[in-house]
Amino acid sequence: MVRGRTDFDKLLRIHPVHSAAEAFFAVSLAGSLFFNVSVDAARPRILLYLALTMAPFALLAPLIGPLIDRVRGGPRIVLSITLASRGVLAMMLATQLRTLALFPLAFGIMVLGRTYSVARTAMVPSLVHDPERLVAANARLALIGTIGGTLGGVAAVGVLASTSAPWVLRSSAIIYLLGAVLATRLPLSSEHGPEAPVEEYLELHDSVVQATTLDMAALRAAVGFLFFHLGFVLKSQGAPAWFFGLVLAASSLGGFSGNILAPWVRKHLREQPILTVSLIIPAAAAFVAGLRFHGITVLVLVAALGVSASIARRAYDSVVQTRAPHARQGRAYAWLETRLEVAWVLGAFAAVAGRLRDWVGLMVLAVALGLVALLHRRWRRTWVRLVELQHSDPLAERLLRTAEQLASQGDNEQSVITATAAAEIASADSTATGTNGALGELKALRDGVLAGAVPQPGSALRLARQVVSGQTD
Repeated sequence: MVRGRTDFDKLLRIHPVHSAAEAFFAVSLAGSLFFNVSVDAARPRILLYLALTMAPFALLAPLIGPLIDRVRGGPRIVLSITLASRGVLAMMLATQLRTLALFPLAFGIMVLGRTYSVARTAMVPSLVHDPERLVAANARLALIGTIGGTLGGVAAVGVLASTSAPWVLRSSAIIYLLGAVLATRLPLSSEHGPEAPVEEYLELHDSVVQATTLDMAALRAAVGFLFFHLGFVLKSQGAPAWFFGLVLAASSLGGFSGNILAPWVRKHLREQPILTVSLIIPAAAAFVAGLRFHGITVLVLVAALGVSASIARRAYDSVVQTRAPHARQGRAYAWLETRLEVAWVLGAFAAVAGRLRDWVGLMVLAVALGLVALLHRRWRRTWVRLVELQHSDPLAERLLRTAEQLASQGDNEQSVITATAAAEIASADSTATGTNGALGELKALRDGVLAGAVPQPGSALRLARQVVSGQTD
């Protein structure tokens, strides 16, 4: 059951509004960067846009995630500020579509958009009483977001056809500001889960989480590649504007259907097979569309990729939420979202820069997805084997490796404390002599860190190795 159901319903009302505003923003940029110029003129502008799109993801993990965790009042304040700020920037951008100011303003809107996504995701667990319902809550959010985005996209295309891109942007600004008003009704949060950096690091580097992240990244890259590949191919072939609308509708319908089908699929398959099937289906559709490039095969491919990516995302969320329970703060979500969105940008960049023929691009897409699907089981077996070997080692050795990893990440305080714990465990089970002095020095280093002294991870790791090796030699 959802705790504070009224509060969760408030989030459900905000998300489709945000998705509708996103659709208006996307259509306005497409109208100004793509449709109003020739194919050759559009490519450099799109490449610059994608290069700027990469920047928000580079900022997302190191800056935005920790910022969300520290803001007093929690995600509600972040959501309100980001929505209001996007509304203001969209209104400013409406007057700058023909100037170089377009790119920094669009950049700001995209950074705030990623901030909204991370804050929203971080807020969901605080509104859900039963952790087992997290997947259902996320699916419900995605479903209603798809509805809002679809309706917003249809309305935005209508506004673009009857007026111009600046008026589409002004409309998006109004919708963003409406979302900001709704966000003020969300509950304030002063609660922060207990920090567990060691557990969080190990969970996010779990073999299954890593494998599913690669699978999801491949699908995200496929979405970015197909969107821009078809966009340039159809424009160069003189496809009518209504067919572009059909392609967008097929993608939205696929995502909508995927959110509905995901719970039913999960009853019959576990997450790993779901991800494999989600790679195979669009690969097969891309192969068929490459053999017979036609309007119908294109629409089927777009819908198939939409369904597969949507179902795979629900499976991916399930894996992360069950195997990484400590990774629920903004920084952890930012870490994962950054990799997925960078994959989308790289896929789109390859499509724009590659200039592949219609059927060649689809064949490349089919082969790439097929290879990832074929390698999935091999990667999975390899990682499972490594994990089994790792967990067959004594606990002290595993803790020492964790301390080394933390030191390499710059978390010197946790590295010293973890190294001392490894040495204490090794010493308790050890029959070796001559390690008491090293253990005493380690404890002194740990006590110094707890008292505020500058950590010395190099010395701590060296001393811990002496103690641990004294156990195993």
